[in-house]
Amino acid sequence: MKASRPAARTAWGDGGVGEGICNDIRHGIGHDMGNGKGGNRGRARWVLRAVHLVLGALILASQAPAPAFSSPPRSGAAGALVVAGDLIVKFHDTSDGGATLASVLGGTRTLASAEPLATRLSEALGVPLKLVQVTSGREALLAIDRDALQRSLAQRAAREPGVARAVAVVPAAGLPSNALSVRLELTPQAAPQGLAAKLATPLTSSSLLQPRLHTDASGATLLSYDMTALTRALLERIKQQADVEYAQANRLLKPTGADKLR
Repeated sequence: MKASRPAARTAWGDGGVGEGICNDIRHGIGHDMGNGKGGNRGRARWVLRAVHLVLGALILASQAPAPAFSSPPRSGAAGALVVAGDLIVKFHDTSDGGATLASVLGGTRTLASAEPLATRLSEALGVPLKLVQVTSGREALLAIDRDALQRSLAQRAAREPGVARAVAVVPAAGLPSNALSVRLELTPQAAPQGLAAKLATPLTSSSLLQPRLHTDASGATLLSYDMTALTRALLERIKQQADVEYAQANRLLKPTGADKLR
């Protein structure tokens, strides 16, 4: 039978250097007292030995590796949930964006003062983004501004001759939904197929926004964005920015019963 692997030893944990120091000191003092070796000479010898042991332990502890400050790109973990619409972006430390995020993390700037980073990306990508947080690795946690995106989708649909009204669909509670939708009320003269083709056509050749016209289980006509697909497209486009070191989706560990969240 293969022997079980011993538990890892740490500088001050069970069985580590710290415990050894305490045991040596207790054993030595007890030995001297048991043999009647009292007085200043015996005490001085054990104090000196204790000092040497403590210094040795401090040297060992100082050689332990420090935790990394910046987190590398994370691959998808089993059981992790990708948050649709969230993006984690790491700017190069030498770039203006990297310096801005470092200042926010250091407390010399506010999060609101770094919002122009999200504004610049929004203008470059044609998708409204907002800065939510700066991580301990000096990454920007960005989120698609769903309210702004939904308003623009409703306005776009309402401009079409066959659409009488466009109303935002309130998402269900829980994690951000994979779909962002507006419900359309069509005029009697509307041609759904032609309308679907027109609305699905990007406004520009470089646009990432491609809504889809469809019906739900109740028969209502919806115009929707696939937020997961949009997030992937955004990540690929952001990676092409010269000042970006990496970009990735925001992943959460899957909680119990997470499959019931919508």
